[in-house]
Amino acid sequence: MAQTTSGPIPEGKFNIAIDGPAGAGKSTIARRVAKEAGYIYVDTGAMYRAMALFLLRKGITTDLSESDPAAFHEKVAAVCEGAQITIEYQGGEQVVLLNGENVNSYLRTEEVSRMASGSSAIPKVRAKLLELQQHLAETSNVVMDGRDIGTVVLPDADVKVYLTASAGVRARRRYLENLEAKKSGRELSPDDLDLAKIEEDITKRDHDDMTRKISPLRQAPDATLVDSSDLTIDQVVEAILNLVAVKKGRPQVITARTAGFCFGVEKAVNAVYDEANQAENEAGSRGSIVTYGPIIHNEVVVEDLKKRGVGVINDPSEIREHADGTIVIRSHGVPKALYDEIKESGARVVDTTCTFVKRIHEIVERESAAGHHIVIIGNHGHAEVEGTKGWCADPVNHPATVIETMEEAKSYNEDKTVPICVVAQTTFNGAKFEELVKILKDRGYLLTVNNTICNATRERQQEARDIAEKADIMIVIGGKGSSNTAKLYDICSAVCGRTYFIQTVDDLHLDLLRTDRIIGITAGASTPKNIIEEVQSYVRRADF
Repeated sequence: MAQTTSGPIPEGKFNIAIDGPAGAGKSTIARRVAKEAGYIYVDTGAMYRAMALFLLRKGITTDLSESDPAAFHEKVAAVCEGAQITIEYQGGEQVVLLNGENVNSYLRTEEVSRMASGSSAIPKVRAKLLELQQHLAETSNVVMDGRDIGTVVLPDADVKVYLTASAGVRARRRYLENLEAKKSGRELSPDDLDLAKIEEDITKRDHDDMTRKISPLRQAPDATLVDSSDLTIDQVVEAILNLVAVKKGRPQVITARTAGFCFGVEKAVNAVYDEANQAENEAGSRGSIVTYGPIIHNEVVVEDLKKRGVGVINDPSEIREHADGTIVIRSHGVPKALYDEIKESGARVVDTTCTFVKRIHEIVERESAAGHHIVIIGNHGHAEVEGTKGWCADPVNHPATVIETMEEAKSYNEDKTVPICVVAQTTFNGAKFEELVKILKDRGYLLTVNNTICNATRERQQEARDIAEKADIMIVIGGKGSSNTAKLYDICSAVCGRTYFIQTVDDLHLDLLRTDRIIGITAGASTPKNIIEEVQSYVRRADF
């Protein structure tokens, strides 16, 4: 991604112009950027609809545009100057004002759509709307998107972005949108579901837009090129907000792509919320809903589920009390004996044990039955580790050994003629796992090593380290009882002295310096997206 450079500008009126070809996601991105920045999103389409409503109220009809186009153009040109259109926030909602009246509820009618289509090409209408859009930008902080915003509408915008993606990527996005539309019952033509035809149409549209005589699509010389082909919406929004930060002389915020719920946690949490929603809809006829242990190590989520009627049990003696209800096995898994007891209780069982954890259980069960001693490299007392121990073939007489520290690996003292099967807690520190395995190998033990740290954990830890190495401040978000978040904090604090470990934005008290240029953010696998977003918003607006 190419970036332009320029000096910081003072706080005050600030304009962001986003241009690019059709299907690049400009409107979606512009709305998100405006929301995050607290700016007005100038919906130019809504402004044209407001003009159409004004024309209809002046007695001009779309029938005239068909029967006498010249007379239609003349009448529209004669009255359009009387329309004063602006956009502002009222009661937390963005509204379009036509001569002072909130007309949001009138803009989506078929009649207004037809008039907007017929009047938008009239030069006087376009000139009037250009004047209104520029006036709005002169008086407010705005984000505006289109094809000629940075070149014609806002040539002096503070930040200009040319947002694009390959024709193939844009075609796939449109194709997937059309598939969803078809699922919802919308009628589509065969071409709408022909990927090759969609790409052909997009390529032709690009050519037409770039070669038209009036305001052709082009990247302004001082615009930053952002190619979203391989980026998520969140990443594109953050890239643009960081351009704004640099322009204002503020720190950039870099959020780890891997921050937040992993696949297994998301699946487990969604399953519990689905159960709670169904129970609400069925007025309690499904009986009680409980999770065996907190569904995740995040107090905010657990407390929210409690308000929705989801309880937590922590002891086998409580299982029978919920025989007529639903018991959810969390992603950490449970020992085999406990798993069997829950299954045989008569309760409806929702098993959300992570796929990677189940794989460890299978390895431990198979290898212990074959005579291998099981060594689990992980944290003592962690729910996943306790569950894994219980999948040994004979957990009472031949229990697994848990090794967490170098001292434990050095003092491990078992028969060296017995082969050892090593597995890892899925969220254990990768570098530490390798260190502990090496100690056991160097001491002459016969090891079969299964590095069962999940890929998501490895990627999360590596990305956190990479960001922390270049950050002035690093923020790690997660529950205080979250093992994987604690490991992220250890990794980050080793390379960034100003690392904060917080559970929510309320715990964050930054001491920003004028010299700070990068604030990094990562989060444990049990951290909901909304908590991450609250922290992002806070640090972007924090005072020095």
